[in-house]
Amino acid sequence: MRNPEALIDWNKLCNRKSEWNTTSEEREARQAAFEVQMNTWRAILPGLLGKFSRIEDPRRPGSIRHKLTVLMVYGLLLFIFQHASRREANRKLSHPSILETLRSIFPEVDSTPHMDTLARLLERIPAEKIEDILGTTVRKLLRSKKLQALLVEKHYIVAIDGTQKFTRIVPFAPEALRRKNGEDTVNYFVYILEVTLVGPQGITIPLLAEFCENHGEEGSQEKQDCELKAFRRLVPRIKELMGRLPLLIVADGLYPNGPVMQICRKNKWDFMIVLRSDCLKTVWEDAEGIHKLEPEQSQAHQWGNRAQEFWWANELKYVWQDTEGRYHTLVLHLVVCNETWEEKGEKHHTTWAWVSGKPITKKNVLDRCNRAARHRWGIEENLLTEKRKGYSYGHAFSYDWNALKGWHALMRLAHLINILTLYSVALWETVKRLGIRGTLWFLRQTFLGNWLDRSRLSRLCNKPAQLRLVI
Repeated sequence: MRNPEALIDWNKLCNRKSEWNTTSEEREARQAAFEVQMNTWRAILPGLLGKFSRIEDPRRPGSIRHKLTVLMVYGLLLFIFQHASRREANRKLSHPSILETLRSIFPEVDSTPHMDTLARLLERIPAEKIEDILGTTVRKLLRSKKLQALLVEKHYIVAIDGTQKFTRIVPFAPEALRRKNGEDTVNYFVYILEVTLVGPQGITIPLLAEFCENHGEEGSQEKQDCELKAFRRLVPRIKELMGRLPLLIVADGLYPNGPVMQICRKNKWDFMIVLRSDCLKTVWEDAEGIHKLEPEQSQAHQWGNRAQEFWWANELKYVWQDTEGRYHTLVLHLVVCNETWEEKGEKHHTTWAWVSGKPITKKNVLDRCNRAARHRWGIEENLLTEKRKGYSYGHAFSYDWNALKGWHALMRLAHLINILTLYSVALWETVKRLGIRGTLWFLRQTFLGNWLDRSRLSRLCNKPAQLRLVI
């Protein structure tokens, strides 16, 4: 179902021939579109280049042919223009015209490296250094109030979800997780816990990632890493990055348990977590009993083409026991949404339920459920975009564990740059006509083809870059 608050209904993109009648018209349109993309680059990349330059270069000074910042820029371009592999990026990004265009915007880019050179560098640079750059870039956007439209009830919605990156039948890295596939076959796979800012408009902003990784030898009795362990490692990273910003954590049915909700309370984070019907049975029993006694704690609403019936129960006590045998009590709140809708002549029904960190009222139920909790799907949409729509999420790029993490961080950073480009005010009409993938393809063709007037680009570089977003 499409979000009624979405900025564009992507099902209604125009189906028509090219709008240009002459090559000069097309050239001007491509120049204007790339200038918007260039403006975003100029607003973001100088700060990134400064951060990249502060990463300690592990190479011998006498053997350095390409500056570290140049290598990182080309790594970003691989993902910005959605090349499927290092080999393809080498073919497409090594033309002299590409270097001339880049130098007209960023004089610091003075050479064209081979992607294998970047791969070897990423094996030696701590991947966390690159990922920290992604987080601090988003934090700067938040502090400059560029993303205030993402606020719901004065909170930023932080979606957390785990996903598998790829799997192999060979032991490519000792850190990879393992699972048996039959009696004789073992699969080795990479699993990542992703953290994303999501907004009620359907916008997603990559934030952090925590790799699940083993440290024991294969066959040892040590338990493997898992998503909940990764979440505990993520907590101090989120706290350090976001500081005192008000956060509302949204997560799936794996997370409604005592330790997770206690962590949220300790860090003063609000939460709306999916609650399955077979989870926290005592909470469900108390909620259903209260609902029978207080049926007025309910509300009907029409959300798009769906009729919604909400009911809720507050101040529910949940007692849980930690690993050391100590008992703890949490006061929780539960909200249920029954939805009905008609599609292709057939009636459908579904039920959603969440455990809430704050009491539910008639005033906040729609915001907390429709504009916050329901946008947990935003992180899933984000992952599907990175997996299936050009970012090669499932491609390894390297089997060295540290380099693999570094490539992943560069991919997420490039995705952020593309998001800011696509939601730029000056490009928004093009995005509405062509769609997201169509616009990115259009920009890629323009950059890689013989379309651009570099003298115009150089003149524009004398003007200050401004990042103006439609959100």
